[in-house]
Amino acid sequence: MSAIKRVLAALTLVVATLAGLTSPAGADVASVGNVSTTAKSALAWPTVNPAPEYWDTKSWTQQQATDWVNDCASGRFCTWIRNGSGYTLFQFYQCREYALARWEGTTPYFNNQDVRVELRDEYHRTLRYIAPGAQFITNWDAVWFINLCA
Repeated sequence: MSAIKRVLAALTLVVATLAGLTSPAGADVASVGNVSTTAKSALAWPTVNPAPEYWDTKSWTQQQATDWVNDCASGRFCTWIRNGSGYTLFQFYQCREYALARWEGTTPYFNNQDVRVELRDEYHRTLRYIAPGAQFITNWDAVWFINLCA
């Protein structure tokens, strides 16, 4: 990961932590001093800013996470990112740009919308478009932003 991407990932984590966005749905947060245990463990979590419409972390197999993506609800863009031994699941559907941090690896996606999705690099340059209804895999290493208004 480049130095710039590490700095931006750290800044995104700080902003998300302050906004209370690093804890997955239903997670217990126990305070230790001024830092929550969830915030400490969130250092390994992929994050999105602003928060996606749905996200959760599961201790599933890769096949279970992929099946979840393949069952993406209509009007959504769905994907997962490996999170240690589990998977963080994401559903996006608002017309906006999302900043990504700690998104690494190659995973499946399903653009189950009637609009294309744009993947952008750290300079907001278009890497590629994902057509409506497209269901495939992508490598997230160079992707810093997802634009659902493409």
